[in-house]
Amino acid sequence: MLNNDFLNDEGVDFNFWPSFTDLMLTITIIMAALLVVKFGVSASQLKQKQESKNAIISEIKNQLKLKFGNNYRELKESENTLIISNSNENIVKITSETDYQQISFYEKILFDKSQYNIKSSGREVLKIVGDVIKLKSYKIKLVQIEGHTDSNEIKLDNYPKNMGNIVLGSRRAVDVFQFFKDQVGIDPAVLPMSATTFGEYAPPSRKLDNEYNRDTLLKANATPDLRASNRRIELKLFFSAK
Repeated sequence: MLNNDFLNDEGVDFNFWPSFTDLMLTITIIMAALLVVKFGVSASQLKQKQESKNAIISEIKNQLKLKFGNNYRELKESENTLIISNSNENIVKITSETDYQQISFYEKILFDKSQYNIKSSGREVLKIVGDVIKLKSYKIKLVQIEGHTDSNEIKLDNYPKNMGNIVLGSRRAVDVFQFFKDQVGIDPAVLPMSATTFGEYAPPSRKLDNEYNRDTLLKANATPDLRASNRRIELKLFFSAK
């Protein structure tokens, strides 16, 4: 048993418990190390995903250049958005977001007005893009196919008039899904694909974190050019970080 003389000996400077300063310093070092690991991995993952996006853009550009020859045109609309056209007719718009890559097909390329069967010109372009997706599928974890329309109401047989745009967008998305599956050979059992529709309710100008209502929707469809930009098929490609 220790005696009090030993415990009170001025020559002994021993304290089992660390000081508050030492404790806070240790916690700070641990937290800093964890942050370095976390954000180091995140930065690496972001870099890999960006490289995957760049590879897909490059391959699509190369294939469309071969198809259109001297009529091939490209316009960098913004830092992360590229528009590809055949002479003066826009074909696709490719946008790279942080979490995904979006490929938008203009309506006139894929479909006749108010129709959902893909045109021959559309099949050629879809085949090119689909082949690139299939080629790079090991980098992709999900393909989301979205059908969009303008706000002009259309009437489809067996559906109420106010449901026409939703149904049209849905059928177009499903037709593209089927084309990728049957004509391109993308197996949804290997690479998951979805087909959905927003109808008239998600024009390109709509941002999900902004307030939206019927008036703003009408403004987004106020001119022929705006309505034309709303009629589209969008592919969203989500990438693996592997």
